Amino acid sequence: MDGPQRPAGPSGHQDGTAKVTGRRRLFRPWQLRTKLVAITLALLAAMSLAVGLFAYGAMEQFLSGRLNEQLEQASSRALHSQEEFRPDHDHDDDDDEENAGEGGPAPADPLTTPGQGVGTLNARISENGMRNTGIFTPDGERQELTAADKQILTDLELNAPPVERMLSVGEYRLIARWSPHREATIVTGLPLLAKEQTLDSLTRTMTGVSLVGLGAAALLGALIIHRTLRPLEELSGVATRVSRLPLEEGEVAMAERVPARIAVPVTEVGRLGHAFNMMLNNVAGAFSARHRSEVLLRQFVADASHELRTPLTAIRGYSEMIRLTERLSPQGRSSLGKVESETQRMTALVEDLLLLARMDEGQRAEQSDVDLTALVAESVNDVRATAPGHRWVLNVPDDPVTIRANQSQLRQVLTNLLANARQHTGDGTTVVTSLAEEEGQVQLSVADDGPGIPEDFIGRIFSRFSRADTARSDRSGTHGLGLSIVKAIVTSHEGTVDVDSQPGRTEFVVRLPRDGTPAPAQ
Repeated sequence: MDGPQRPAGPSGHQDGTAKVTGRRRLFRPWQLRTKLVAITLALLAAMSLAVGLFAYGAMEQFLSGRLNEQLEQASSRALHSQEEFRPDHDHDDDDDEENAGEGGPAPADPLTTPGQGVGTLNARISENGMRNTGIFTPDGERQELTAADKQILTDLELNAPPVERMLSVGEYRLIARWSPHREATIVTGLPLLAKEQTLDSLTRTMTGVSLVGLGAAALLGALIIHRTLRPLEELSGVATRVSRLPLEEGEVAMAERVPARIAVPVTEVGRLGHAFNMMLNNVAGAFSARHRSEVLLRQFVADASHELRTPLTAIRGYSEMIRLTERLSPQGRSSLGKVESETQRMTALVEDLLLLARMDEGQRAEQSDVDLTALVAESVNDVRATAPGHRWVLNVPDDPVTIRANQSQLRQVLTNLLANARQHTGDGTTVVTSLAEEEGQVQLSVADDGPGIPEDFIGRIFSRFSRADTARSDRSGTHGLGLSIVKAIVTSHEGTVDVDSQPGRTEFVVRLPRDGTPAPAQ
């Protein structure tokens, strides 16, 4: 009875994993140069095999034909030797030996007939048995046959085509012919060893030549194909470098092109390179046009904001004067309050647009040492007072975290991130604000357990005037610039801002260098 089976251990699991990995590596897509070399070698191998089979067949047929001719000639010599021996009286085979002993004519031996080659087999079979059997050896002696060999010779069909039989001394091609002068069957045979050795030598030679040829073809083919496909690799490199360019916004310096020595529209690769350059020219032109349009639009927005600043200031001033100097009805005071609130909202929008305009122009605000720990705590306390329905959690180090930055702008970053969490989540939502120190930088994160951000909105969440829910944004008084201002300020401080969102958790992460150097890419 078999014992209990043990579960496969770690080694068995590793072996299975290795086999799966090996199969995946075998069936994964091949490179083009590998495919070309493999196809070339397969074709050459097929051609070599076809040529080898044809040569082997032709040589085998030639050697067989020549062996048959030699066998017929040897058989004719043996039969002719029987015709030359003609005793004058009737006798049988036993009389041959008696006649020879009495000085009469010697018995005819087909094996000793002039012209018989080394390895020739002869036998004379009559009613009285088998005589003169043997094989002609290189030293001129006779090698006797075994009883089994003699039985094979006796079973041969008379006057039939040559046949091949395996004897004790090797494989032979045999033929049996009738001698009317001796009234006996003369069996003649030639060895197949020479033919087999020739065919084996041919097989080894062609196999060696084919292997050497395939090896040389593989090496030279790989070098030639690698050199031929080098333009494609350069084209792939150009495409890869273009794909890594920041194309989302701003001016795009798309100087990458396929070299002119490759982009010659004569060969297939040249036409591909030429078409790729034309596409890059077209795309670069489109990006330049987009950048010019963005510059004009931003300039218009900046100019309009500057122009709106003065009338908005005047409206606010006259509204305050009316409230202080005039007696208004309740309806009038309500209307005046609406004018003041909308004026404040418009003023905030103009200030945001002016801030973005300064950022676009590359203006850097004055920086100083900022205690980020205290700044984060103040910002969370401020938003806690305006949104008591949320649960605000603060997670900062005990020791002050100081960085070199503009305090006013960092306060606006915190205010916008916290306001975004407050406006787009309901009461009862937990918002966690964390501050941590990393290698040469600080990390600020604002995370909530709200409904999350739609997946199709993540890619444009930092764009200007971008809002996931227009109706909700209008109701809450936002204008879609808060997160774009966050990105602009963080970028001006050589930092990065990222967002990760899924249902039940949304987190904004800001990374800023402590000493003004860029934060490492994540």
